[in-house]
Amino acid sequence: MPTPKIFFAALGTTALLASTSITQAQDLQVAWKGAPEISSADGNYKMKMRGRIFTDWGTVSDNSGKVADTTEFRTARLGIEGVVMKDIKYKFEVDFAGGDADIKDGYMEWALKPVSIAVGQYKVPVSLEEQTSSRYITFLERSSITDAFGFSRDIGISANFAQNDFTLKAGVFQGNFSGNADMEGRTYAARATYAAKIENGLVHVGASAFHRKNDQGVLTKRYRQRPHHHLSPTRYVNTGSFDAESDTFFGAELGAVFGPLSAQAEWGWMKSNAPTEVGMDANFSGGYVDVSYIITGESRGYKGGAFDRIKVANPVFSGGPGAVQIAARYDVIDLTDTDAGVLGGKQTSYIVGVNWHLNNYARVMANYSKSDIDGGVNDGEDISTFGLRFQVDW
Repeated sequence: MPTPKIFFAALGTTALLASTSITQAQDLQVAWKGAPEISSADGNYKMKMRGRIFTDWGTVSDNSGKVADTTEFRTARLGIEGVVMKDIKYKFEVDFAGGDADIKDGYMEWALKPVSIAVGQYKVPVSLEEQTSSRYITFLERSSITDAFGFSRDIGISANFAQNDFTLKAGVFQGNFSGNADMEGRTYAARATYAAKIENGLVHVGASAFHRKNDQGVLTKRYRQRPHHHLSPTRYVNTGSFDAESDTFFGAELGAVFGPLSAQAEWGWMKSNAPTEVGMDANFSGGYVDVSYIITGESRGYKGGAFDRIKVANPVFSGGPGAVQIAARYDVIDLTDTDAGVLGGKQTSYIVGVNWHLNNYARVMANYSKSDIDGGVNDGEDISTFGLRFQVDW
């Protein structure tokens, strides 16, 4: 049986803890941004659970008939992001799609405004479409250049500048969380953008470049691309492995938003650098142009040199129609360089899509694509895809 001193000490401690908890509770603020974001009253600390689920169904047909009719969790991510002591941001996110636990983003960022320093694993700064989150892209798949040329997340350090509608990001990257090479190659990358604001919209211009070295001892490269659905079992354009010790990319970007009307275009050039006195440098290129229109009147969001979330004026849960977006794209990737003896083929694609945004955080997407192959081992193939996506993020 406790003595009176122990009893009153325990009672006093309980009262003190309760008082502290009440004070801390009063200091907390909660805002809903798809999920609750908890922050201190002074804004020095923030924390938010984040995630996304993309459930896809698709069919793919080529000259031989239907080659795919299946489903997948394209993305199933869970993570956390926040702020520590006002100027240190962090983000960590894992993707469980495909039965594996793959780290996507995992970094800290020291915000010194207008400059910040980021360290960890995140996207190498290249391409408007690559820097736009998959939550906000217009079509089920990004443009061919982003996949064929291997744009990725790597571990690195970068300096970032953002002020007066201008952004500049440059960094050095080496490997990623799944890398197992003892001597990893480095990537040097930079991207700059400017957004000129005009009445009822903006015009975006940008450029990016990187030089990427192979891991030590690796003297080959390979570039390849599916038609415009991830469920395709075949990459119809494919260089195969050929002599190269590094590659260099340069890309130009143009985008615009005029109320509900939006357009964007990119073109990229990839030079694959052959080992000294062995073979020839190979050159490839690709790009796209698209236009979209939100028939319910909303505009595409834009933030920090990339497209952002569409804010739905009349969500379905409140009795509205949501936001309905229609879009069309022309996309091409050319992986043939006859002078260098690389005959990967050229894929030209036409894509149309409809996106129904139920609210700010959920949408249904439908895409149809038709791709023609010129050259390479699949010369003459005609591929059609149809896909649906049911998406939610928080």
